Amino acid sequence: MKNIFIFGYYGFRNTGDEAILQTIVQQIRSVIPNADITALTYKAKETSERFGIRAISRNDFRELIKVIRSSDAVISGGGSILQDATSSRSLLYYLAIIYLAKKFGKKVMFYGNGFGPITNTLNKRLAKGIINGVDAITVRDHYSKEFMQSLGIKKNITVTADVVFSMEGSSEQQVDALIEKEGLDLQKPIIGISIRRWKGQEGYKGIMAKTADYLVKRGFQVLFIPMQYPDDYAISKDIIAMMETNAAVIEEQYSPQQILGLIEKLHLLIGMRLHSLVFAAIANVPMIGIEYEDKIKSFLKLVNQKSGGKAEGLDMIHLWTMIDEVLQNRAKYQRELTEVSKSMVNKSKRNVEIFKEFVEEGGVH
Repeated sequence: MKNIFIFGYYGFRNTGDEAILQTIVQQIRSVIPNADITALTYKAKETSERFGIRAISRNDFRELIKVIRSSDAVISGGGSILQDATSSRSLLYYLAIIYLAKKFGKKVMFYGNGFGPITNTLNKRLAKGIINGVDAITVRDHYSKEFMQSLGIKKNITVTADVVFSMEGSSEQQVDALIEKEGLDLQKPIIGISIRRWKGQEGYKGIMAKTADYLVKRGFQVLFIPMQYPDDYAISKDIIAMMETNAAVIEEQYSPQQILGLIEKLHLLIGMRLHSLVFAAIANVPMIGIEYEDKIKSFLKLVNQKSGGKAEGLDMIHLWTMIDEVLQNRAKYQRELTEVSKSMVNKSKRNVEIFKEFVEEGGVH
C-alpha cells in the first residue's frame, strides 16, 4: 500500500474545493486502488467521513510533518491556493509544505492547479525557488502556465483542465427531490446567481439586487446558489433583502453532485464563484461571469462565454446588456459550451494520466 498526501483548501464548506478533492480521490484510486490517502483539511473528522480517507487538521503542525515524512507522494490538489491575493500567509503555508516534502525526498505533483496572482517580490522569489523543485506540474489554464513561466519556473508545465470537469451530477430522481424540497417550479425558467464577498466591496450588492428584480419582472425565477457556507448564503440574503421582488436561496449545503444536478436545470447562470461557472460549463448551461480575479476572465475566455464586468466598479448597463445578449442567443452559447466541455473533460482526464506516469516513474506503485 502506498501513502498519498493531498493538500488544498479543504474543509471550509466550499463546494468547488470539496468537488476537487472528491474527484482527485476517485482518480487516484482508479490508478492505485489500495492507496492510503490522507488530506489536509480544516475539519479532519468531517473530511474523513465524507471521502473515506484519512484526514489531518491544517493546524496540527506536528502531525503534518509526520504525514509528509511518511508519504510516498505529495499532491497539491487543484484550486488557486498558490497566490497572495488572499494573503501572503496562505501562500507561504503551502510553499512550506512543498519545501518540506522535497527536503524529505518526496515526489511532489501539482494536480490541475490554478496559479497566481503573486504580487509580493519576496513571495515571487520563494515561489520560483521552491516550485522549480516540483516533479510534475499540471495546471488548469494557460494563464497559470504563463504566470509560472513569468516567475522563472523552468519545469515542464502541462495545461490540462480543472479536475472537476471529470465529475458527474446526481441522478434525475435526487435532483427532482432537491428541487421539490427547495420549493422551485420547473415550469418557470430559473436563473441562478452565485455571489461571494470580495475585499469589502459593497456596490455590486445593490446592482445584483436590481439585476435580480429585472429578471423576475421579465418572468424568470431567480435562485441564489451559495457555493461556500455560511459566507455566500449571508451575502445572498443581504441582496434578497435589497430587492423589490422575491427570489429564492438554497437554504442548506448540498453535495457537489447535487449542486451540479441543480445547475443542469437552470436557464442561465450568473456566477462570481469560479466553480459555479465550471459546474455550468459541465451542465451546458450558458453563463455570465462576474470577475473578481483574473481566473474568472481566463475561464470565460476558455469556454467562450460572456463577462458581466468586474466586481469592483460593476456597471449595471453592461451587465444587463450581456444578460440580454446571452438570453437572446442562448442556443448559440449552449452549442459552444457543448463542444468546449467535451474538450475540457478529455483534458481533465490528463491529470490522472500524468499522475499515473508520475507515480510509476518513481516506483510509487
